[in-house]
Amino acid sequence: MSYEPGYAGLGDRVPLSDLVPSPRLAAAVWRRNAQVFSKLWKGALLPTFLDPFFYLLALGFGLGTYIAHGINGIPYKEFVAPGLIASAAMWSSAFETTYNVYFRMNELRLYDNVLSTPVEPQDLVAGDIAWSSTRATIYGIVVLIVVAAVGLVESPWAILIPPFVLLGGMCFSVIGYTFTSLIPKIDLYSYFFTLGITPMFLFSGIFFPFNQLPGWVEVVAWLTPLYHLVEITRGLATGPDAVQILIHTAWLAVVTAILFAVPVRALRARLVP
Repeated sequence: MSYEPGYAGLGDRVPLSDLVPSPRLAAAVWRRNAQVFSKLWKGALLPTFLDPFFYLLALGFGLGTYIAHGINGIPYKEFVAPGLIASAAMWSSAFETTYNVYFRMNELRLYDNVLSTPVEPQDLVAGDIAWSSTRATIYGIVVLIVVAAVGLVESPWAILIPPFVLLGGMCFSVIGYTFTSLIPKIDLYSYFFTLGITPMFLFSGIFFPFNQLPGWVEVVAWLTPLYHLVEITRGLATGPDAVQILIHTAWLAVVTAILFAVPVRALRARLVP
């Protein structure tokens, strides 16, 4: 296997102080990414609007007409719609922290220049993840507006969905960034999306519940971040269970915090002489 230039795996352990980002420097990285997006947002948002719209049209209003009694007392299109908000955040974060980060790191060599400034790897990773989760939140809000406009949100608690989408976006972003920082070549993204993102999209409770499936299916789904974000968005859109939302929120926050060190170490080993 031919490795990309500079590939160094996870690298050595680093002091805890080298994992704590500077808010000021991370914000500078965030602003740079936001400025680039501000020039491209029109073309970027259209696919985000159309993709969940087509799923909602085909499954919610199409297949849903054959599911007369809905799912767990919820009309099928209202069951699916909140999950599409969560999936929009996942797809956005996945692409931003895979191909976009890879392109900046290996093709533009932008990160070499960034790290020649006072910005450290932990600042770079934090800024990129903050931007990716911001972008995921924008996409989630777009889908939320769409599903609310067609009458598929019945609870006023849905107004609280964006902050949870932001947290979910952070979790998806750190997972994507971790993969990007560790892979030796771009070809491996096919495994990430085919064996990771797509199955998560299909089997995280967006389109069907788990109560009629073997118990191990829900156990596997519980280990995926999309399942937890779907449960949060659906709960807020249909009427929340505060305890369950707290549990799902804690899962997303803990996984995000635990994984953050991995891309920091990998980028330090890969890009810092």
